[in-house]
Amino acid sequence: MSQSMNLPQAIALYIAAILGSGILFLSSSTASVAGPASIVSWAIMIAFSFPLAYTFAVLSRSYPDAGGAAAFVRMAFGEHPGNLVGWFYFITAAVGQIIVSLTGAGYIGIAFKWSSFQIAGIACVILLIGGVSNHYGIRVSGKLSLVLSTMLLAVLFVAMVVSLPFVQWGNFKPFAPKGWYPIGTAVIMIFWSFFGWEAICSLSHRFKNPEKNVVHSTLISASVIGVVFLLLSFITIGSRTYGNLERDSSPIGVMVNRLLGFEAQLITAILAFIICTGTVNAFVASLTQLGYALSRDQAFPSFFHYLNPHTETPTRVVWLVILFAFSGVIITTGLGIHFTQLLFIPNSLGIVVYILSMMAALQLYEKSSPVWLSGLIFPDHPQFVCPFPRSVP
Repeated sequence: MSQSMNLPQAIALYIAAILGSGILFLSSSTASVAGPASIVSWAIMIAFSFPLAYTFAVLSRSYPDAGGAAAFVRMAFGEHPGNLVGWFYFITAAVGQIIVSLTGAGYIGIAFKWSSFQIAGIACVILLIGGVSNHYGIRVSGKLSLVLSTMLLAVLFVAMVVSLPFVQWGNFKPFAPKGWYPIGTAVIMIFWSFFGWEAICSLSHRFKNPEKNVVHSTLISASVIGVVFLLLSFITIGSRTYGNLERDSSPIGVMVNRLLGFEAQLITAILAFIICTGTVNAFVASLTQLGYALSRDQAFPSFFHYLNPHTETPTRVVWLVILFAFSGVIITTGLGIHFTQLLFIPNSLGIVVYILSMMAALQLYEKSSPVWLSGLIFPDHPQFVCPFPRSVP
């Protein structure tokens, strides 16, 4: 496979993978839980994201392989743990695309008052876009990510700029109206908004100048994402765009509506389509490489160890992922299962992938080196210290 992904495309893929549907509502829902002190929760999680992102980036630079996290764990602990992580992550991300596509389609359905089957149709369209772009290779999917990430950042920038006049320092008082414990609860809510650093690991062997660009793209995208989340939290709190159902579910749409007059639900629907299409595109790119690597290592059916001669892409894996997600969308819709009932699958398996990846870093790198210390920090995150926080009254 050729090294065809440049630095802007890599940054765009990271942004698409990380800035998922949580950005549509978490700034307001965390503010409703913790009040203005929720901005501390965002700062804590952003600070934790840097060692996490750095660890995955250094692992990818040292061991550039389509297997990603599975390759790291295999190098550290042997074949079977590596294969297990590969399967866990494949299932995690494949089920995740069912959830992501239905989330985006759900916001669109709310805006246009569509039925559940119409929403399922839009979810399949989102998946199809991700499948087609990845069928034609990383060049096309990388360019699509660049376009979608640019559009997303532009809309977020406009929303935040038009909301600045509504920010009042008085809205930050009292700072912690419900006490300090809800800050921890908000951190737990935020955690999965930063899920995705591992996704691009499976694409590290496709980077141009990987020795330089893998880490650079990670740190640049982590900085951009951190600034976006922190500014959005600040403006949400300062403009008091939280505290009721509409504001907690569509804060960005409400921000734009205040000055420009566009329907909040319509703005949110457009954002949801951009975000969820970008996320699907990035994760299908990652899963395509992972499935190919697992079949290469005889942990997946050999049928999928195939590269399309025209695009140098494992197109059979692309359509395996898309058909799996299609089936999930159709089954959940037909049985009346809400996609949130599937969250336990990626949440539980994803935690295992993250912990074993960090343990691999501790095993593979010299003690007290920067990446070793970064890998050591992550398991101390509140998500693992207290995975079942008590509810806030």
